[in-house]
Amino acid sequence: MGAGETFGPRNLKQHDKDQPVPLRILVFGGFLAVAFLALGVNLFSLQISQGKHFSDLAEGNRVREQTVVAPRGIIFDRHGTQLVVNEGSFAVALVPIDLAKPGDGRNRELALVQRLTGVSGDEVVHQAEAHMGEPFQPVVLKKNLDNATYQAIAENLPNLPGIRLQTDTTRHYTEGAALSHLLGYVGKLDPQEYQDLHPKGYLLDDTTGKTGLELTNESYLRGTSGQQVVETDAQGKVVQLISNTDPVPGDNVYLSIDINLQKEVVKDLQASMDEAHNKLGGSRGLAGAAVVLNPQTGEVYSMVSLPDYNINQFAEGITTQQYQALLDNPQLPLLNRAIGGVYAPGSTFKPVTASAGLQSATINQGSTINCPGHFTVGSSSFLCWNTAGHGSQNVVQAIAHSCDVFFYTVADRMGDQILSQYASDFGVGRATGIDIAGEAKGIVPNSDWKTRYFAEAYQQTGDPAWQDSKWYEGNTITYGIGQSYLLVTPLQDLEWIATVANGGKYLRPQLTNRVTSVAGSMVKPFTPVLDHTVQASPQVLALVREGLRAAASTGGTSGFIWDQPQFKNVPSPAGKTGTAQYGVADASGSYPLHAWYAAYAPSVDPEVAVVTFVEGGGEGHEASAPVAAQIMSYYFAHRDQIRSTTDTPPVATGAGPAGGG
Repeated sequence: MGAGETFGPRNLKQHDKDQPVPLRILVFGGFLAVAFLALGVNLFSLQISQGKHFSDLAEGNRVREQTVVAPRGIIFDRHGTQLVVNEGSFAVALVPIDLAKPGDGRNRELALVQRLTGVSGDEVVHQAEAHMGEPFQPVVLKKNLDNATYQAIAENLPNLPGIRLQTDTTRHYTEGAALSHLLGYVGKLDPQEYQDLHPKGYLLDDTTGKTGLELTNESYLRGTSGQQVVETDAQGKVVQLISNTDPVPGDNVYLSIDINLQKEVVKDLQASMDEAHNKLGGSRGLAGAAVVLNPQTGEVYSMVSLPDYNINQFAEGITTQQYQALLDNPQLPLLNRAIGGVYAPGSTFKPVTASAGLQSATINQGSTINCPGHFTVGSSSFLCWNTAGHGSQNVVQAIAHSCDVFFYTVADRMGDQILSQYASDFGVGRATGIDIAGEAKGIVPNSDWKTRYFAEAYQQTGDPAWQDSKWYEGNTITYGIGQSYLLVTPLQDLEWIATVANGGKYLRPQLTNRVTSVAGSMVKPFTPVLDHTVQASPQVLALVREGLRAAASTGGTSGFIWDQPQFKNVPSPAGKTGTAQYGVADASGSYPLHAWYAAYAPSVDPEVAVVTFVEGGGEGHEASAPVAAQIMSYYFAHRDQIRSTTDTPPVATGAGPAGGG
């Protein structure tokens, strides 16, 4: 290159290259580089790192898993008579995720739903929001659609993207009133139930047993849900079934109840209540209970509480007004008095007092106590029901004649602590363990109990009536005849009579006889459950049984009942009447009375035991003993049929969906 070339003038392009780059251009370039880098990272994340996540989301809009609820198991009586039917019908349901988005489209859909079904738009939105935790699972808005409603909804489904028509079942109880307190009912999960049961596979819109045997047998009756994987279109409509796992129906539950005996007990008890109601001037005798069981096995053949209620109201959807009417009813129809009502047992408790007195050596077989018609302690006098007196009585005679003075004396000599110990042993103050919810424990009182209970009551209420917590001698004396602070359920009353009858075995009462699969294989057979053996010797119990047999014989307190020709088919009955004061005395000083009778037969190797109770019914030998005799007479007229069970699985019945198109 020559010198002229080296030092000659440069061209414009070279000049521009040699000029320094302005700072603003450097900053702008750097910004663009960072932006493109960030875009590249995001594209990599979306397409590579999170590609499967977003692919799954997109697939979720097209492919869905749906739970298929299993048919609920059927409940039968001990012979296979069906007591529950799963009635098929159509329902309208909401799929929360498919409800139109807020705006004009949703407003039109909600208005149409309300016009067609009567379900308000606010309720639809509430259900959608409440069930968004399971957005693809249908939520039933209305059950039991009639044909016209079904057709109208079907014709408008293209304008209802969130709405589905589906088959449904309603639990119907064929003997609703006679078994209302036993069967119970099913209903939608409440929030606490969902929290507890969701880990076991329950859904927000699921049903569960709420009360009675529907509740206690829930694990058998529920079955196992199935699963469907379906392909849907853009509106959530199913276009293809991809896979299906069928649900497993719930097991069948057979009760120990004989339905025909149950109906007989309802009829007889109601008639006795009505008669007592009329006799007492229409003011009392409006409620009662009765239980029939096998004292050798604990099988409950019948359990009745009156008044009862129509459980189909709950199954079909009870209104707020209907439910409030049941709550406000002064006769408390929702209360199962057989296990949940607590009352003073009166003289039906005397076999326990006798057992305690004999076993504790307070008295013996040869002991006699004179009854002049009253028992006096200091300035207080406690009358016998026979104010003329029974004269000299031994324990067998005292049970047969229900001599109050004899048992006043035994209780006073024995003391409250020993009596409460034996009362507890015979099941007072604790649940029997029967397989149904709602059982009350009752009260087995003594001086320790009174001190504690009165102190707690005074602390809670401030009522000075609770300040006197001293246990008086009179509390012990009246304890001996089933009064004082003693409270028991009718089932507890029957349990101690059955325990005496069978020789001291306290058996757990059972309402469920067996459970089978829908195909008939045995899932849970019946097995008698011995809770414990009471602390009374065979000799002691034999003396008490002799007293109970004498009480039901000529000259005993209930002998005149069994002497009637219509009850002669009952072999060698044994039983004890009971009349218990309660409430507030009237102007003449007379208290209202509960009527009791507990009995079993035969007196040797007994096979049936019965307790009948009429709340406010008056004298036990008038209001309760005759109805117990009628029940036992029916039992022995049908004993072979009642005691039998069927091993052949019956075919459950139930109607299919009605209507549709």
